[in-house]
Amino acid sequence: MSFNWHYEDRHGVGVIRLDGYLGADGTARFAGGVGWVLAQYEGPIVLDASGLLGWSPEGEAAVLDLARRVSGRSHPLALCGTGSLPAGTLTANHLIPLTVHADLDAALNALNPARE
Repeated sequence: MSFNWHYEDRHGVGVIRLDGYLGADGTARFAGGVGWVLAQYEGPIVLDASGLLGWSPEGEAAVLDLARRVSGRSHPLALCGTGSLPAGTLTANHLIPLTVHADLDAALNALNPARE
C-alpha cells in the first residue's frame, strides 16, 4: 500500500494531510515531507490522519518523532482524524505537547478560533 502527504494553508494553520498506509516503508517520505513543511512554515500545524487506512508501529513512531521535533517551536502541533487508528503510544505520552482532535474542523477551530 502506498503512502502520500499533501500540504495546504487553511486560514493561518498549516495542514499536512496523510493518505494511504503509513508503514515502515513510508516513514522516510513522511519525515521528508514534514521537514519540508517545517522549513517553509512557522505557524501552527495540524496533522490530518483521516485519509490514512492504517499505520504500523513505525508509522506511529514517526508521528511521535514529529511531535518531539516541533515541541520546541512556538506554535503547536495538533493531530486529528485518527478514528480507529491505534494511537496508544501517542496518547499515552504526556511529555510531548500534542493535542488530538476528532476531526479537521475541531483542530482548526482550536488553533485559530478567529478563522472565518
